[in-house]
Amino acid sequence: MRTGTPVELAEIAVLRDGLSPRLCGTSPAHTRQLADLADEVPPIVVHRSSLRVVDGMHRLEAARARGERLIAVVYFDGTDEEAFVAAVRLNAVHGMPLSARDRVAAMERILAAHPHWSDRRIATVCGLAPKTVAAQRRRSGNDRSRLGIRIGQDGRRHPLSAQEGRRIATEIMRSRPGASLREVAREAGISVGTAMDVRRKLAAQNAASPAEPPAGPGSELDVGARLERLVHDPSLRYSERGRALLRLASTTLAFITQSDGVAENVPGHCRDSLRAIAETCAGGWREFGERLAE
Repeated sequence: MRTGTPVELAEIAVLRDGLSPRLCGTSPAHTRQLADLADEVPPIVVHRSSLRVVDGMHRLEAARARGERLIAVVYFDGTDEEAFVAAVRLNAVHGMPLSARDRVAAMERILAAHPHWSDRRIATVCGLAPKTVAAQRRRSGNDRSRLGIRIGQDGRRHPLSAQEGRRIATEIMRSRPGASLREVAREAGISVGTAMDVRRKLAAQNAASPAEPPAGPGSELDVGARLERLVHDPSLRYSERGRALLRLASTTLAFITQSDGVAENVPGHCRDSLRAIAETCAGGWREFGERLAE
């Protein structure tokens, strides 16, 4: 959520409702309870551009009941739909719980506004089960939700199936033969290893179809085939350092091509360290390649 860090004072009279996910509005009993806690409640969250309350309607009503003119606020900067998502998320984690009806209604609105979001991402925001979101998605019949790509909680694009991701990668490689494997993987929502496998198969198809013009140098790089040839090269095969280098290259490629589901299963507390290790290894291989080029 994009909120400003400083707490400011706002005129109560200018603040408006409209973003709350509570279908029945505020609860008078909860408002009276908060009216007695004037010095113990946190600031409310307000959508800066519209001055509508994102989170804290009960606190606002309590301040009005006390006859106050000003209230402490933290401003939210974003679109109306981003503000509504923030309202649902905040109301779901503190204060008076959202009813099941409130959460389902919020899920329907968010799904309509963000059909590319994954079921799990929407479910997490609304405090529902992913299967509930999936069922509503099927009932809604929203055409935009059938494009085969979902955006997960990590903000990354994920194809609904490996086949769909491969299809997208194939289209990218055919239209932009010079695109790097990392670019293709990012745009298609697949791993670099899967992108490498798609490129390898495209290269094999091009080799079997001489009528097709050859692609650019970047797309012709068949890493697996090159490694296979090097494994049988006597100058590497019959030297200790050569064999060590081939083992390292083979292990790296084997990991890349099988890494689709590895990252998402890594425990959270291990991810920063593994990311640092992966980046260091990648940098080392890159420097090695540059030395070979020299």
